[in-house]
Amino acid sequence: MFPIPSIWLIRISLIYLLLGTSLGAILMLNKTFVLSPGIWKLLPLHYSIVIWGFLIQFIMGNAYWMFPKHMSEHPRGSRLEVWFLFYSYNLGLILYLFTKFLDPTNHLILFGKFLIFLGIVSFVKLIWVRSITYR
Repeated sequence: MFPIPSIWLIRISLIYLLLGTSLGAILMLNKTFVLSPGIWKLLPLHYSIVIWGFLIQFIMGNAYWMFPKHMSEHPRGSRLEVWFLFYSYNLGLILYLFTKFLDPTNHLILFGKFLIFLGIVSFVKLIWVRSITYR
């Protein structure tokens, strides 16, 4: 059965894909019809949404589901840890994207990056213990 945290990681990643491709479509329309030269300031935001919002989160959701399970009552590890990963990563990413878009000099951008880092470290810990062989 597909685990609920994987479902939510993949769903949110697909929302980021929709946002990223919409922003990319606006950028491509601006390239063709020259709507406003200021729209090109959104290009780094587009990259961040597609890579950090869609790609990384989609990989995390699939890896959490596909990696070998433990032979215990919690086959995929701590549920608390995976939900911490989900909320930490997404809250950090949203905070990072908003502060990058509104005010790149704001110190909240560092807090957003730190939350993303905590989420990635939690993911690595969850997956690392599941990749050990059973000997």
